[in-house]
Amino acid sequence: MQNNNGKQVEIGKSLHEARVAKGMSIDDIQKITKIQKHYLEAIEQGNFAELPGDFYVRAFIKQFADTVGVNGIELLNEHDDSLPDTQSEEYADEVSKDDVNSRVASRSREHRKDSFRKVMPTIGIIVAILVVVCGIWAVVVHTNSSSQTSISSSSVSVTGSSESSSSKADDKKKEDKKSTEKKTTIKEVSATKYNVTGQKENTVTLEATGRAWSSIMADNKTLFQGSQNSGDKKDVKLPADTKSVNVSLGNTQGSKILVNGTELKYDKSTPLTTQITLEFSK
Repeated sequence: MQNNNGKQVEIGKSLHEARVAKGMSIDDIQKITKIQKHYLEAIEQGNFAELPGDFYVRAFIKQFADTVGVNGIELLNEHDDSLPDTQSEEYADEVSKDDVNSRVASRSREHRKDSFRKVMPTIGIIVAILVVVCGIWAVVVHTNSSSQTSISSSSVSVTGSSESSSSKADDKKKEDKKSTEKKTTIKEVSATKYNVTGQKENTVTLEATGRAWSSIMADNKTLFQGSQNSGDKKDVKLPADTKSVNVSLGNTQGSKILVNGTELKYDKSTPLTTQITLEFSK
């Protein structure tokens, strides 16, 4: 990329002029694209080496261009020879690795399903036998219990009363616990927007299945940004009364988002950047 510094400066200058003509600040661009401010400044200065990797250069430039009214596709095509290839060896290795892992996991699931279908008849026979045995045992127990009722009626009455009170107390504790432990509910509003309800305190978790760059902003305040390698996991506890969270992913297929331990099922068809918005309500 060093031989293309002049062309990189030219790209940055054209984006800077377009932004100024629009009357927009770097902060305005950051709020719209969710790209961190120092990366946007590096693009305007033509210093692409400051970006989190060659993989993100084209994606960030296109988002910047589209936001300031410049045709991002035409700009990338015009300077194609001075920009890194999106299908670099590093990118191809990561995507291929994710594809292989996905296929292996799929075959494993199919194998488990086939195994379960094969043992189903045997399980059915065992269940039927257990039902018959339990029925016979219940009849025997009921008969013995009836013959002893007249002898121990007073004792049974006292014991039953004590057990009933204890059972009611346990049931009440369970109901109180359930009332305080509401389940997190995630509802899809659009392809990139979701509504989350159920908890007063929430945690967003980022898991990387490949090399990925990501950031989390809560009510326009950055809580996390950085790169992750495959297997890395980052838990971000949201401040109380958080209303909106924006999650930016630099490698859609190599990232997972979990909200309070529940995985978010978002569209992973695009391998480049994705922006997910989470709206929280109680």
